[in-house]
Amino acid sequence: MSSDNNESVSGRLGTFAGVFTPSVLTILGIILFLRLGYVLGAAGLGKSLMIIAVANLISRTLGIEFGGAIGIVLFLAQSVSIAFYCIGFGEALTAILGLAGHVTVQLIAGAALLFLFLLAWIGADLATKFQYVVMAFLTLALLSFYIGGIRQWDTGLFMENWAAREGSPSFWILFALFFPAVTGFTQGVSMSGDLEDPGSVGTIKRLVLWAR
Repeated sequence: MSSDNNESVSGRLGTFAGVFTPSVLTILGIILFLRLGYVLGAAGLGKSLMIIAVANLISRTLGIEFGGAIGIVLFLAQSVSIAFYCIGFGEALTAILGLAGHVTVQLIAGAALLFLFLLAWIGADLATKFQYVVMAFLTLALLSFYIGGIRQWDTGLFMENWAAREGSPSFWILFALFFPAVTGFTQGVSMSGDLEDPGSVGTIKRLVLWAR
């Protein structure tokens, strides 16, 4: 097969499907849906907003000088994150189905991992189509959150939850728990080999950062 044919096979994804969507899906991950509630309940709304602001500030101001030093760490973190997200999916599905036990969570996570392996084995095209399904569910989840919050707004409860709960973990422990939620924007960069125009990755990455 010629080099032109190789390029046409490997580079078929546009910037939206190859960078923007996977980056947003990683940002709207397990930390936001399963752990942010704990951070908010323990730290209070005031400190939670501080944690979110500081975490976003730090993750955006490390600079390119740290790229070489943390490149291997980011690679390992993305590898471990697959198991991390599968376990989170298992916990969420177990709660929805009313099941119990760590074994059940692990079985569901193992099944999800096998499914993702097969999806990746078949090719990036099918994985790209599947991520649109996930994006649709996340959009519905966010709409449900905001609609429920507006319809059941309680100013008294809002003020009561502003301060931290007595005996809660320290600020930096909660910060460490939340910080992985703001590092997902690098996911899209790892798919540059499947893009039609890899040079546009930087542009879309800046777009994602601005949108956040």
